[in-house]
Amino acid sequence: MNNVFNQFKKEIVKVDLVGKSDFRGTLIESNDEIIVLFDGDDFVYIPMNHVDNISVVQDEMDTIQRPSILPTYLNGNDEKVLTFDEMLNLAKGFYTEIYFANRQPIHGIIYNVMSDYFIFHSPIYKTLYISKQHLKWFIPFLDQQRPFDLTDKELKNRSKTTFEASFERQIEKMKNKLVVFNLGEQSHHIGKLVNMNNKMIEIRTARGNTILLNLEHIKSMHEV
Repeated sequence: MNNVFNQFKKEIVKVDLVGKSDFRGTLIESNDEIIVLFDGDDFVYIPMNHVDNISVVQDEMDTIQRPSILPTYLNGNDEKVLTFDEMLNLAKGFYTEIYFANRQPIHGIIYNVMSDYFIFHSPIYKTLYISKQHLKWFIPFLDQQRPFDLTDKELKNRSKTTFEASFERQIEKMKNKLVVFNLGEQSHHIGKLVNMNNKMIEIRTARGNTILLNLEHIKSMHEV
């Protein structure tokens, strides 16, 4: 753990995220890429690039039990704290809650981690391609609890498609297909992907209008 966080380790802290959301929990680990909290029920993994500020909770009535067991990769004597990518890779195959858009978390399984995005299977949205830079937090389910009480067969219906190395190339691969960006936050996030040039994505809406979307603000993509 970096020295700047030593004063907070094992303290109950409040972490404010950019976008007016926050978490309270015992600070378990942190480095310049990721912070790990235990909120009394779950381990919450938060990329540092979305953290606005961290402070110790002063309210003595605000008590959160410390975890009785740490995840195996946090329970050794090795002082090395895992990176954001390493944490994501360790979460592969686990039922997980993630948050990146649309003011609500989604649930499913991380299948693969690429250079700047990862592939997530959701029983609701099916195969999602999600930009790493927009992932706000993720929470692996404890004891492999299943989302919506679905069976493993229902949950692990993984895509048979091959994945490109980068998010930009994966989007380019979807040309001439109907896609949804950012879980359909806006009506113009849904349409036929026509072209992509200089990080601008051209889509055709239901009414035949042409919209150009900036790749930098694309959080996720899935095919209809």
